[in-house]
Amino acid sequence: MGWRMHSHRLVMGVALLAGLVMIVGYLLLSGVPSSFLLSGALVQTSDVTTIVVDAGHGGYDSGSISASGVLEKDVTLEVALLVGERLQEAGYAVVYTRTGDEVSWPSDNSADLAARVETAIEAEADYYLSVHLNASVYGDGARGFEIYADPDDAEMWAMASAVEEQLAELDFSEDRGVKDAWDSQLYVICRNPIPSLLVEMGFISDSQDIDYILSHPHLLADAIAQGVIDSLEAE
Repeated sequence: MGWRMHSHRLVMGVALLAGLVMIVGYLLLSGVPSSFLLSGALVQTSDVTTIVVDAGHGGYDSGSISASGVLEKDVTLEVALLVGERLQEAGYAVVYTRTGDEVSWPSDNSADLAARVETAIEAEADYYLSVHLNASVYGDGARGFEIYADPDDAEMWAMASAVEEQLAELDFSEDRGVKDAWDSQLYVICRNPIPSLLVEMGFISDSQDIDYILSHPHLLADAIAQGVIDSLEAE
């Protein structure tokens, strides 16, 4: 009798394990990221890659302004949120420095930049991506996209190059290449302990650049996100 009871329990245990495997498999096939496991409830594991997406400027700081009055802070926010959505769809955890025009830091540039970096530190982020628009003298012919990274960080330089490649495929403006963040002393890269890059999507002072960006924010966001994804998946 004891042997039969033991055998019965063994069979039930195997059946429960098989059922658990089937449920997890179904969830993964249904689109639930592999960063989740079934253990009484769905919980996020610690090996999920976290990316901070930073919409440049915001609040008191409008950033640059186009000839028609478009504010850089509004454009960067729209594209940054779309980039975040795309990364989340790919299974990455996303933290935003801001999700609206209101900001939590003082109206001071130094405090502003420090707060953005602190957001990434507190989130224990793996990567930091900042979205901006460039500016020059109206009508001087300056246009195009460029990506900034630390040349001593091979991984981030490769990621910046992957983003450059994706943006180049859109064929909407000049490819100004990947540039050394230290030449411009970019705070969110040079003073950031989190591996980071900054994307200048185009010149808000150039009518062709800003018209394209305003008309195709999803394309810009998809290209930026795909560059990040391609780089991470290539590791």
